[in-house]
Amino acid sequence: MAAARVDYFYSFRSPYSYLSAPRGFALADEFEIDLHFRGVLPMMMRGESVPVAKRLHTMRDVKREADRLGMPFGRIHDPLGDGATRCLAVSEYAIDQGRAREFVLAAGLGIWGEATDPATEEGLRRICEAAGLDWDGCKAALIDPLIAARVEANTNELVEIGHWGVPVFVFEGEQFWGQDRIDDLALVLSDAGLARR
Repeated sequence: MAAARVDYFYSFRSPYSYLSAPRGFALADEFEIDLHFRGVLPMMMRGESVPVAKRLHTMRDVKREADRLGMPFGRIHDPLGDGATRCLAVSEYAIDQGRAREFVLAAGLGIWGEATDPATEEGLRRICEAAGLDWDGCKAALIDPLIAARVEANTNELVEIGHWGVPVFVFEGEQFWGQDRIDDLALVLSDAGLARR
C-alpha cells in the first residue's frame, strides 16, 4: 500500500518556511507518509505586495522563533529574484537525487543564517556542496526547461488550492498554513494511524 501523501509548499524567500524545514521534513521520519516538497515562487515574484510594517514585524517574530527553536537567524541575504529561482531549480534536481531535505536545509541556513547569496555561482555552489549535490548536475538544472515547468506547476497549484502564503502542508485536502501548524498536522497524522511503530 502506498504511503499517505503530504504536500509541502515552501518558498526560499520565506523565513517562516526556513523555520518549518527541520520539523517539516522530520514528519516523514515520524509518520508513514510520502512528503512531497513543492518549491514555489516568492509572493513578490507572483505580483503580491508585502507592506513594510509586515516585513519588519516578520523579521522580529522570526528572530524570536528562531531563538526558541535553536536555529541561526540574522545574517540574511534576501534571495528575491535570481537567488530564489536558482534555489527552486536546484531543489527540483535535489528531489530527483533523493536529497531535497539536505538541499532545503542547507539553502535555508545559507540564506537566513550565513548571508550566502544563491544568485552567485560561489554562493549556490557552497549550498549545493553542503547538501551533497553534484555541482555539474546543479548547474544543468538551472537551464533545464522541464525543471522550470515543475516549479511553475508547484506555484500554480498553490494558487489553485486557494493559498498564497507559505509554508503550507496539505494532507487529504486539509491545509495547515504556517510553521506553527506542524504540531496540528502531526496530531492529524497520528489520528489517521500513520505513526511509525
